[in-house]
Amino acid sequence: MVVADRVKGMLLNVSINGAPLQCETSADFSYSIEMLPATNPNEGRWRNFIPGVQTWSVTVNGNLLLRSLGADFKTLVESAKSGEKLWLRFGTMQDVTPKYAIEGYVYPSSLALSAPVTELASWSVTFQGLGEFKTDWSEFGMVLDNNPAPAAWPLIYDANE
Repeated sequence: MVVADRVKGMLLNVSINGAPLQCETSADFSYSIEMLPATNPNEGRWRNFIPGVQTWSVTVNGNLLLRSLGADFKTLVESAKSGEKLWLRFGTMQDVTPKYAIEGYVYPSSLALSAPVTELASWSVTFQGLGEFKTDWSEFGMVLDNNPAPAAWPLIYDANE
């Protein structure tokens, strides 16, 4: 599937250790850089900064399922309890062109389960990134070439025969 101008959220998903998170309803990627003061009072009255420590996280919300399927809230709780390091991929689904992906190791840092009386039970998980994340952006996923492949000799057909 080729995406033209804007990417709909339904074309992106979060997967943990290669398995898509089941019943995901939304996901947010956050990246921040701590800005360290670097102002020299002898050079004027304007503040100056330099980039410092970087951090990233992904928050995922979803609906609770009655049975366990692949990566879901139950498996995330077990991973958090055991302290397991997870590989997270947040990006377009495999058959979507162009491809956008953010990947890296994470730990689940907070998990929440909500059970309103009149609504669907839902969950929320925040993953804290470990070290640098990787990106994979293929903005020109579709190659357009209107010229036919070169041939040693042209194929000529006689329509009168």
